[in-house]
Amino acid sequence: MIKAILFDLDGTLIDSTDLILNSFNYVLKTYLKKEVPEDRIRSLFGRPLHYQMALFGGEKQADELVKRYREHNLASHKEYLKPIDGAKETLEILKKRGYKLGLVTSKKEDAARLGMQICQIETYFDVFVFSDDVKIHKPEPEPVLCALRKLNLRPQEAVYVGDSTYDIICGQRAGVKTVGVGYTPVGREALLAVKPDHWIEDIKELLEIYNEEL
Repeated sequence: MIKAILFDLDGTLIDSTDLILNSFNYVLKTYLKKEVPEDRIRSLFGRPLHYQMALFGGEKQADELVKRYREHNLASHKEYLKPIDGAKETLEILKKRGYKLGLVTSKKEDAARLGMQICQIETYFDVFVFSDDVKIHKPEPEPVLCALRKLNLRPQEAVYVGDSTYDIICGQRAGVKTVGVGYTPVGREALLAVKPDHWIEDIKELLEIYNEEL
């Protein structure tokens, strides 16, 4: 029986695509004098920011680029961030049905909490796993396993909902069921190719899949 539903944040519960692309373009153009195709940036959604910046600017510059990105990104949250339609209502109903809810994200805690507060979803979660909480990141299983430890649950008792291949592979390696979202900003074909257990076009469809009163 599924007792817990774990969620990725960006692209799954909050629409941060414009925010992320704007922040990346600002850093790449300002500090690296580079123009990177949008689809290349989107393909890295879900990976830790340091990893992304090291790819574009090299390991030596990565920390400084991350710092500049985060400064710009945090200052732009209210301008660019939007909730995913139906996310708040879905979390509220799942919570009322008795499911434990967890957030598993590659974002640092301050940025993740700011996004949740803007979209008014922070209070629904029982556990949080931020990038600071683990040393090994998606697509490796440690972030999801960390959430399971906090909830004292076994893999077969949880599901992970995400919008990137890294989310789905992370969940699969952790042994949990997975749900891919059709509104992903990173490409439907790539997400379908990693074969999530369930596929939804609207987040409210989770209420049809996990409809038991626990």
